[in-house]
Amino acid sequence: MVAVCSMKLSEEIQYEIEREIRQSFNGLVEAARALDVRRYFEFIDAEKFVGLNADGSNWNSIDELRELIEAGFNSIERVESLEFINIRISVIDVNTAVLVNEYQQRVLLKSGTHYDDAGGGAQVWSKASGKWLIVSIAASPKH
Repeated sequence: MVAVCSMKLSEEIQYEIEREIRQSFNGLVEAARALDVRRYFEFIDAEKFVGLNADGSNWNSIDELRELIEAGFNSIERVESLEFINIRISVIDVNTAVLVNEYQQRVLLKSGTHYDDAGGGAQVWSKASGKWLIVSIAASPKH
């Protein structure tokens, strides 16, 4: 039988965890703005990742997400705006947290067409490996 510790985290520890995750999230966002695939994937745990695509299909491995991200980044000439609003972080324990957000973006595609997109996402962040990494993403478009 596994012993369960129900010790509540202090406000200081929760604040520090939120700060660290927000810092990692900001790095992920900057990598997306720069269309830097390599740096983007530095924030995702390649071994543990699974997720839910906005189309309702699963990403059962990092390779499926990588295909989507690389194709998307490669089709973009430049990111004109990428804003994340209504960001909330829920700290589960010292190694686990959930970040939810809403976003709006405008990009110029290499075809010369502007593309506007908006939606939301949920990310599960884990520090089990020693640094905060995403282990799961769920995406949702705004209609």
